[in-house]
Amino acid sequence: MDLSQHPLTESLNAAGSLDPYLNLPACDPSQDGWSAATDLFLGGNARLKEQVMSYGYASWGTTNNHVAGSSFIIAYLTRVIYPVIGQYVLRRRVPKATLANIAFHRLGERIDGTGLRQSQFAALPDDPAAGHPDAEVLCDEQHLYLRLKEWIFEANLEIVIETLHRAVPASPKVSRNAVAAACAQAFHRLFYLVEDKSSLIRDANTFCQDSSSPLYGQVSMEVIEHQGKAGLFARRAGCCLIWRTEESDGYCSNCILRPREEQTQRFQEMLAGLE
Repeated sequence: MDLSQHPLTESLNAAGSLDPYLNLPACDPSQDGWSAATDLFLGGNARLKEQVMSYGYASWGTTNNHVAGSSFIIAYLTRVIYPVIGQYVLRRRVPKATLANIAFHRLGERIDGTGLRQSQFAALPDDPAAGHPDAEVLCDEQHLYLRLKEWIFEANLEIVIETLHRAVPASPKVSRNAVAAACAQAFHRLFYLVEDKSSLIRDANTFCQDSSSPLYGQVSMEVIEHQGKAGLFARRAGCCLIWRTEESDGYCSNCILRPREEQTQRFQEMLAGLE
């Protein structure tokens, strides 16, 4: 089958045209350069530790294992979480982004691409692609949300966090906050792309208020208005540790180490800079 004609590929490409980070390409695992994500995360602690530490040093100039783990998981999350939440918000589809269905493309020892091994997805009965053989049709939005949590959190990120803790070892607390922050950042980016902002806010609040969600107790979402502009921003309850690296110019705008008033000022400055 021509993957470019696949309904999930089409909807991911459409999202990617709005924001490149919202695309997650399909791949052919048999082609050179591609390998299953499980080969890295479940293939041996020494290899994963070497990958994480080398990435942390190259990206953030750090040899601290907790900071390197944070750097690595943030990069991974950007390529996986953003597209999944993007499809959920924009199309009410959930790509099957389990760890077993993710592949990495390597250029030498460096990972330079992330893709889906199979283009399977969950959808609602009114989805135009509900009849596709790769679609799992669920009865309502509640079950779709549960499938999202099962595939991306339980069958992916919980495994990644546990493996990083065992192999590097990286702090599970820092990694969990990185997961929550990535989800919040996805909602932040989508806020500027959707017309129905009230629906997006409801989705973000569902994640934040669900005690079984990784966002629960880690971030809170808030609409900030300034000079006639509005944005959806996250206030974090934890820290990614980037301030401890050579690449940092200080705390992140929503860092828990910044006073709340200073965070709000930073958010307003971001809004003022929007065209």
